[in-house]
Amino acid sequence: MRPLLSILIATKNRVPYCINSIETILSNTNDDFELIVQDNTDTQELKDYVSANLTDKRLVYRYISPPFSSIDNFNAALELATGEYVCLIGDDDGVCSSIFEVVKWAKNNNIDSVCPKVFVDFYWPDAFYPSSKGYVFVPYYTNSIHRSNPQSKIEGLLEDGIINYMKFNLPKLYHGLVKKSCLDAIKVINGYYIGGLSPDIYTAVSLSFFVKNHVVIDFPITISGACKVSTTVAGLNGGHSGLLSEAPHFRDRGFYEWDKRIPKYYSVQTIWAESAMSSMVDLNLAVNFDAFNLARMVAKSIAIAPKHAKLFLNETHTILEKNEFNKIIFYLKLSVNFVLIVFSKYFNKILNKTKSKLFFRSKRIDAVDSIGDATRKIELLMKKDLKLDLNGLEGFLTVKNCF
Repeated sequence: MRPLLSILIATKNRVPYCINSIETILSNTNDDFELIVQDNTDTQELKDYVSANLTDKRLVYRYISPPFSSIDNFNAALELATGEYVCLIGDDDGVCSSIFEVVKWAKNNNIDSVCPKVFVDFYWPDAFYPSSKGYVFVPYYTNSIHRSNPQSKIEGLLEDGIINYMKFNLPKLYHGLVKKSCLDAIKVINGYYIGGLSPDIYTAVSLSFFVKNHVVIDFPITISGACKVSTTVAGLNGGHSGLLSEAPHFRDRGFYEWDKRIPKYYSVQTIWAESAMSSMVDLNLAVNFDAFNLARMVAKSIAIAPKHAKLFLNETHTILEKNEFNKIIFYLKLSVNFVLIVFSKYFNKILNKTKSKLFFRSKRIDAVDSIGDATRKIELLMKKDLKLDLNGLEGFLTVKNCF
């Protein structure tokens, strides 16, 4: 019988975290889901552990030995999924029990995709330094539900320099829920589910043109983990930036044609922008590429990693010359955007602190040692304070399929 939900983990070289995540998810009593674990670890440690210790029929595990690129690993995970809906998480992440209630509600209302605006953050004890203690942060939430047209947000995404795609509430394969049939439609055209270099933004953009009934909920259904080797922690510490040749995204990828509109340097912003562009080009989507705000993207890169400012500007200058941009106007826009981004960073920091103090729904739980411990403590909190209300779309107008 086909499960309602496929939870996907594409993992590589994070065995202890992944084991804890697998065991925690399988401890859930819900039986209408499958857990797909696609493993590309350099050793067979996780494979041996699964073979020796796990017999749960809800677990689908496959090991593919290196060399195998990260994007290939994500595509391989999706190929194994048989659920009506899919949710991709990281190998140091988890899910809240609310995900099973939300996916059932989505099916009953024929919803193609659910975009949660918030998720629970869990920082593993080793996230920042060896002696630190792990903690969970449950953000302020409103419990609101509303419909959205993601395709109409794409031009705004371009005008924002593709520096924060999450604020546009596009469909989320990563930490969201999407009908598998919508992803299958993309594969029919591309020959693959995911291209580009970043699976989360590539699918967010491509799915925007394939989902019809898209809703945004302001309530957490997943737990976003951050361990010492995670991209989240590296990004917070100013990592993931420098020469493009240093980007791990190209490992075992073979030839890759970098989009000519994006400067050839490595940062979160260039990887996101290039992947978004690749999605639009691969699917031949009708978008206005001229709306792309290159100055804003470069400004964000410099604000995050100022030590690489010279490299970023040199590579950007090459793009300006090739495309015959007015350099004076561009650098004026760059300066303005840089000031706005830095101001916004500090303003949001103050705003978030204020929200944490004013609203009881924003909580921090300290002394949390694993994703399993985080999940148990969040479930206790959900029984007490976190109340999911799915009555926000009474009379939801939908008897439509994905196409």
